[in-house]
Amino acid sequence: MIVTRRRRKPFPWRRLLLPVIAIALVIFAVVWGPSRNVITAGPLAPLWQNIGSRFQMIATPFHFAAQNQVITDRNKQIAQLQTQVAQLQAQSADKDKKISSLNATIGQMQQQAANASAAVSPPPVAAGSANPANPAGAPAAGDTTELRRTAQLWANMQPENAAKVMQKLPVPYVAQVLALMSPDDAGAILDALPAAFAAQLTQENPGLKR
Repeated sequence: MIVTRRRRKPFPWRRLLLPVIAIALVIFAVVWGPSRNVITAGPLAPLWQNIGSRFQMIATPFHFAAQNQVITDRNKQIAQLQTQVAQLQAQSADKDKKISSLNATIGQMQQQAANASAAVSPPPVAAGSANPANPAGAPAAGDTTELRRTAQLWANMQPENAAKVMQKLPVPYVAQVLALMSPDDAGAILDALPAAFAAQLTQENPGLKR
């Protein structure tokens, strides 16, 4: 028994040539301006309107689906923006807390400076009534303890933050506190201070020069 292969018939491309040409002509007629006007406003206007209404009915579900997708995407973007806003508000609240804490520290330092200035410059006393154990101009033991406590507080702060606090206090008080700090801590704070303010401090207390 002899088996022979049947050759596959070639695809009839020529049969598709005329339908493709016809479709291309229809598309050209619809796209081209003058022919489109003739179709939409001429004798074929009723047929065009009928086809348009039927196409609108078929495309309506797809149109709603596209709108729903757009609404979903926008809702996602809104949710992301709301999350970013919440994060920024939290960061702003943290910064406000830090600023409030720093202002409270500045207020305490100013009060301590005022107390120290009052202790360093006491009112004049009558002759013969001065206490030899505590000559005029010398701070009391409690004041020295307060200055040392302030020096320890500044040493534990970042040099930049301590420098911001010092610039709002009197120069003599700051010089006294820096004199009670270690050379390394005092030097780091002096480096963080503006040159003019640091020069005033070193002029007030030459021992602060590194």
